[in-house]
Amino acid sequence: MTEPVTWKAMSPAEVCDVMDFWAAADWPLSEDEVQRLAVERFGWSIEVEDGVSYLMNDVSGFTIPDVSTIGSKGPLSYISLRASDVIRRITPESTDFLGDNFVLMVREGQQRWGNQTMRKPDGAESASWNLHSGARITLNCNPKSLSAMFQTPQGVELDRKLGY
Repeated sequence: MTEPVTWKAMSPAEVCDVMDFWAAADWPLSEDEVQRLAVERFGWSIEVEDGVSYLMNDVSGFTIPDVSTIGSKGPLSYISLRASDVIRRITPESTDFLGDNFVLMVREGQQRWGNQTMRKPDGAESASWNLHSGARITLNCNPKSLSAMFQTPQGVELDRKLGY
């Protein structure tokens, strides 16, 4: 008999706490400032490869721990992180696992930030909230993982100027 497959996911409260932390930050911030804050607040780490610093959420123990921090030379535009393991083989059980956790994350987000905008592009599902600060929080459910993105007020404004 084979062992049951188990996956890890952040709790809905943990995902929303991370997003609330970034929402309360004093934007604009540089990538270095964001990395320093993430290490101080969450215990994440910074890895350097070829002179480039990468933020890693090695606290959650996920299969892929990297956290994307994207911005130009100036203020950061967004922070994107996995909220679950990356599932290698999609099964009905993995789909249920991700779907159930996504529903709970959205429910927690709705309690904190109000009504969300739902989208279902190409087999994925997302819930987004536009915050009073001009920032945006998006929770995503893809066939292989859950993720969360905090788009800074500067990133939202940049998208608006580009027509997104």
